[in-house]
Amino acid sequence: MICLVSGFFPPPVKVSWTKNNVNVTDGSTVSRYYPNNDGTLNVFSRLSFIPEEGDIYSCSVEHKALQQPQTRTWDVEIKKPSIGPSVFCGVGLALGLLGLVTGAVFIAKEKKWIQQH
Repeated sequence: MICLVSGFFPPPVKVSWTKNNVNVTDGSTVSRYYPNNDGTLNVFSRLSFIPEEGDIYSCSVEHKALQQPQTRTWDVEIKKPSIGPSVFCGVGLALGLLGLVTGAVFIAKEKKWIQQH
């Protein structure tokens, strides 16, 4: 997960992470400061983790220009794959095989009819 802190001056800025309201330090990094054309700065913080359903992560930023830390929160939702495409593919395959078998039956009947006449 990446937290972008943009448009601040002067340095430093403090970025912290929480998982389920518990401070996390393992797996987090902070980039160097990247300057903007207007003289302000940007910084990226990254948190590496394995998502688990129901976890709540937050990134908090502290800077002297802020009266209180700014926090953004993300809920982990693991989406289960839809079975719709698989069903559609299965039905299409079944219809294709049925058509192939039906065609083979008609070809066999036609050859038998030609041999009898």
